[in-house]
Amino acid sequence: MRFLKYIFFLLLIIIIGVSIYIATLDGSYNVKQSKIIKAPIEVVFNVVNDYKSWENWNPWYEIDSTIVASFPKITSGVGTSYTWSGANSNGTIKTLSLIPNKEIIQQIDFGNGSTPEVYWQFSSRNNGTEITWGMKGKSNFMEKLHWITQGGIEKNMEPMYKRGLDLLNNYILKELEKHSIEIKGVVDYGGGYYLYQTTSSKINDFAIKKEKMLAIILKYMKNNNIDVSGKPFTITHQWNEENKTTMFSVCVPIKERIITTEDILTGFLKPQKTFKTILKGDYKFSYEAWKAAFKALKEQGFFEIQNGEPFEVYTVGPRENVNPSKWVTEIYIPIN
Repeated sequence: MRFLKYIFFLLLIIIIGVSIYIATLDGSYNVKQSKIIKAPIEVVFNVVNDYKSWENWNPWYEIDSTIVASFPKITSGVGTSYTWSGANSNGTIKTLSLIPNKEIIQQIDFGNGSTPEVYWQFSSRNNGTEITWGMKGKSNFMEKLHWITQGGIEKNMEPMYKRGLDLLNNYILKELEKHSIEIKGVVDYGGGYYLYQTTSSKINDFAIKKEKMLAIILKYMKNNNIDVSGKPFTITHQWNEENKTTMFSVCVPIKERIITTEDILTGFLKPQKTFKTILKGDYKFSYEAWKAAFKALKEQGFFEIQNGEPFEVYTVGPRENVNPSKWVTEIYIPIN
């Protein structure tokens, strides 16, 4: 009996000693991981800011199939939150503050009295967006005991955050690749006056030159108080696949004919019968859309006007939405 008493006191001393040791440990932590995602900063920010998207890349969904999330009607912005429950965890996360395209501050509640801060930081880089995902707080006694037995919070959380950023990267890049092509068929295009500039270039330089020329025209219109009366468009005068060259005009619709004195001219697009196709997605899919348009035109028994000048209207472009998957381009091929 005396031996058992000694064992009991020894265990008690060990327990007390370990408890004192754990209690005196600094429970502060700041776990974080960073990654560069090749996407516009606005796109990356908007995905993270919307809790509904988290189901597509949150790493904890990957390791626990029992997690069920509950979302409110509004899932992005300050004050929004969502809750989850699963076999291994339950909790709530809420957005406390944000600076658009720069920072998001959230608070996570695991239901055990611990409410650490979750933070996101966004910075533009030449090849995309650098994103940092982190969590900082102070562990209570039971949490410190738990993390000691698991090898430390950093050892366990940093791989999860790294995996989460990898999944986020994959999700965003996949979303940016989304596009669709819709054949609308024959439509009568109304035409009208427009201001324009014309140039020749390599086909590969088309997109860059188009944006620069459009910026010049819009600046000219602003400086001269000329109202824009429609969506910008380009007219293709020549397109040489063999030499990889093109000649085209960048145009902005106006209400009436204007006499200009600079290298920006006034043109008129006559009303005409056209074959219409709509591309929803990045401009890099334009060739695919034009190919589908000409194929459908032929299959439906129509003929392109010889020496006609096809054009495309940018209904939604980078000035309206930085997400390329949201861009809308209308293709018009003049037909007999």
